[in-house]
Amino acid sequence: MKRIGWLLMLLGWQLQAQEAVEPVVLSISGPIIQNGRHLERMDYTLSQLQALPQVNITTSHFWVQDPHTYSGPALRQLLAPLFAHTTIKTLTLGALNGYSVAVDWAKVTPYDPILAWQDNGYGMSRRDKGPLWLMLPYDRVPVLQQAELIHFMVWQLRNIKVQTEIN
Repeated sequence: MKRIGWLLMLLGWQLQAQEAVEPVVLSISGPIIQNGRHLERMDYTLSQLQALPQVNITTSHFWVQDPHTYSGPALRQLLAPLFAHTTIKTLTLGALNGYSVAVDWAKVTPYDPILAWQDNGYGMSRRDKGPLWLMLPYDRVPVLQQAELIHFMVWQLRNIKVQTEIN
């Protein structure tokens, strides 16, 4: 009887450990090379993204009245080591709600977009356009206020498909 009790307790700990695994919040796919290995996809948890160097963008835009400060890793810094062997042409950004848009990387990279996970010091929930929002310095650069470019600020960002010159 004691063995069954220990077995059940061990099983309970194992289930708790599985539940404690942090969910993936971002998947990046494309011709990735990391540590000499070819990969089709890299998955990131929020903790992994938070562990990267963080950048702030303070901006206002259509969705807020006053300027907000957004924090997150620079997208260029995240993609550079994965695609150092080639030239990035297009990113297809996919959101949790099914929204998808193709972004010409050359058009947005000069504005140093970030993967914002924090808005004015608070983590963003799905209800608040999180957990990730591709943020650009919208009000500081007039060209970003064009309709074509505002659509690149995808909230509830879930996946990025990278097309390169060699695709």
